[in-house]
Amino acid sequence: MTPTFLRFHFGALMLVSSRVFGFTFPSQRNLSIPSASHRPTRQSSPDNMNIMSTSTTNESDVTRANFLSKSLLGTLILLGPDVSNGFDGGVGGLGKTRPQTGVVFRDPEAAAEISQSSSGDVNYELVSPDGTPVFLSFSAPWPLLKSAAGIEARDLSGGFESSYVQVVELPKGVKALEDIKPALLSQSIFASTGKFGMYGAPTDIKIKKIAQQSVATTVYQASFTTLTPAMRESDRKAYISASIVGNGLFLLVTTTTSARFGKLEGVLRKVADSFTAISAPKSNLNLRKFS
Repeated sequence: MTPTFLRFHFGALMLVSSRVFGFTFPSQRNLSIPSASHRPTRQSSPDNMNIMSTSTTNESDVTRANFLSKSLLGTLILLGPDVSNGFDGGVGGLGKTRPQTGVVFRDPEAAAEISQSSSGDVNYELVSPDGTPVFLSFSAPWPLLKSAAGIEARDLSGGFESSYVQVVELPKGVKALEDIKPALLSQSIFASTGKFGMYGAPTDIKIKKIAQQSVATTVYQASFTTLTPAMRESDRKAYISASIVGNGLFLLVTTTTSARFGKLEGVLRKVADSFTAISAPKSNLNLRKFS
């Protein structure tokens, strides 16, 4: 670290201490040597000199210790909320960094006000990578999260089940759902920068097409193994709903643990089948990417 960097952070520590704890670090003026008229009377005894020297040193050490400990504590208190906001991804929503979902809201301000209906319906206006406006909707029994990572509904009671939206730009030559290969889905969803790759890329990935839900939507089933924040392997299964609008592949990933999948398969499949993404009328609204 450069001297300038250190001076900046030392100054920041002093400011935090003064604002949070009301602590004032001694100024240079107060540390100056007192004039002769104000100097304490000393005796020339060696014992007295040692006592006085020890007292001054201890007082200085206590002052520095109090200052540094209070400054550090104050800095951690102020930084705490910002640190916690960084954990948006990974299994159960806990990840080292924000996952890249590729979601672009057509109107970010309106998107921030979106609420879920009493029946679980979710509707958003997005934009594909080439600028094509998109109406996207699905229905989930879990609450919609106000997440900086994009669009997600998650079971907050246990954190096992969730549905989230992933948007991917189509490779050249891919224009229809019939052209979508499992390898493309794997690269899009299970990359190290994705929702399940926060602690390492998932392994044992298997993806198969199970239904052509409609002309515009295809449903796949996937199984994979990912790592939890505790660095333990977690076997999971997912339904992947896919639609193409413009040059964008819009995906809804609905997932739970392999152990819970059998019991909840009907619920998860219903969420997957509810997904639609279709072209919408164009407008001149501002865009903002959440990735």
